[in-house]
Amino acid sequence: MARTLMQPPHDVALGAPRGVALGGAPLLLQRSDGDFIDAVLDEITSADGRAKLLATRAAARTQRQVLKLFQPIQRQHHLAVLEAWCDTPGTPRLDPARVESAGLVVRRVRRAGNAAEEGWMRSRGRLRGWLPVQRIGGASNDPASQLRLHSGQTGVADIDHELMQLALQREDTLLNEHVVPMFVAPPEVCKAAGKTVYYGLVPTVSGELAETAPVFDEANTFGPESADFRNHLVQALRGEAMDFPLEGETLNPTWTEAAEIATTVRPNGLSNDHWNRLHPGGGSRSSMQRFLRLLRQLDGEFNAFAGTSPVARALRQQLAAIHLPLKLRSGESVARTVNAETFLRQAVLVLVQRNEQAARPEMPTRWPALPGHQASALRLALSRAVAERFVQLNPAPGRFDDAGAQYVVRAFVRLKPECGCPARIVWSEATEPFVIAPWFEGSGAPPVRIDLPDITAPGLLASLKPNVSFAVPPALQNLLSGNPKDLMEGKKPPDGGITIGWICSFSLPAITICAFIVLSIFLGLLNLIFGWLAFIKICIPFPKKGD
Repeated sequence: MARTLMQPPHDVALGAPRGVALGGAPLLLQRSDGDFIDAVLDEITSADGRAKLLATRAAARTQRQVLKLFQPIQRQHHLAVLEAWCDTPGTPRLDPARVESAGLVVRRVRRAGNAAEEGWMRSRGRLRGWLPVQRIGGASNDPASQLRLHSGQTGVADIDHELMQLALQREDTLLNEHVVPMFVAPPEVCKAAGKTVYYGLVPTVSGELAETAPVFDEANTFGPESADFRNHLVQALRGEAMDFPLEGETLNPTWTEAAEIATTVRPNGLSNDHWNRLHPGGGSRSSMQRFLRLLRQLDGEFNAFAGTSPVARALRQQLAAIHLPLKLRSGESVARTVNAETFLRQAVLVLVQRNEQAARPEMPTRWPALPGHQASALRLALSRAVAERFVQLNPAPGRFDDAGAQYVVRAFVRLKPECGCPARIVWSEATEPFVIAPWFEGSGAPPVRIDLPDITAPGLLASLKPNVSFAVPPALQNLLSGNPKDLMEGKKPPDGGITIGWICSFSLPAITICAFIVLSIFLGLLNLIFGWLAFIKICIPFPKKGD
């Protein structure tokens, strides 16, 4: 009796639906209709519908002609559509029963060097973030770690057990790339289209944060000796000499108000002499502003005084090694100095934090020019401190946080074992690289309409009953009860003596009307600077509705 030889399974091809678009990559669509999935499945079943489908192909581009996708907040959604067929004469459509599962991955493309792809990875319960796909064996390997592990089995239990134990010792063995499921179109759709069609939503936004520290200076362009870093620092922190204002005087919190607020009224507690030197046009105003910038850089950017880490302590040691000369007083012949760390820490409390109870030190005469090695050591300490501050103030990197990153989509199908051959994965080609538009960029979708009340309508104002309440603590109520003119000039009003909390209720429509009026005023004022009204505001008349 003759034996029937088992034929190996034929190859499977993936690509954009034939008759709609060409190419071995998924077709990327941009849809703004509400029920866009059903609409796409309906359109693919007819020639006219496929023409409409192609018209919704993602086509927006940046000024550099890079493909651009949008976020859901911009009322645009992107769908990847894929056809699977048998790569044999006649190219019949693939039987969906042969497919175990299908999915797509969004990969980040690194343009430096060899344009390597990175996948969004997880491992052992941790979100690892973007990692090169070479870590999972390459761009065409299975994104699921368990399937990669089982694909290398020999069928001999003892050998497979030992191989598994060895594999699990490697850090990358259990890396899993994030996969978006793709769904096969209903049988009636595939039959009408004459195609086996898969579709999946392309994510362009994500709230996931990698469990890795953010990289402060990935391109190494903001190091301690870089021009950008040195130019950012105030002169003293670059190691250059810098004169201090009002040398020999005791620091006063009102100096900050006089030097930085364009007021024409002398602040309470400020002497006439200091006011004449610090008010707009005064001789010490610019040097005081420079000194305040020095304090704010150390306190805010470098966390020099509140930090408890080794990096912060090292920065304080560098500051403590710098001696600031004090003004010689009448009868003094021996020079006096104060170390910069002690003085600047106290100055931050008085002038930046405006702490009325803090000790008020004497203003030194200047910051001396530092020797080259000491200036370099200070800049290195500052560079390390700002890198640490960046990590403290920035969350771990998100999936799509990099505004300039480019991505591609690749799709796959996992085929079931057949004809004695093991299960296998078949990949499509990668799409054209694309960027994701920032949330504030217009996508071309119609604007959301908000109807404002007609304030001239009879009885309208009386009908705007309070429908939202704010719980106001005593300190804020004291502030709001002060003179509005003081608030506009940046002055802290005196304590009004209110010691109890308040609940204030407002009409939300009234708040909206006020916000719209204030917005219109400020848009007009800022138009003098930006000239933006022609782009950001369009007003057209429309006929009044009949009664």
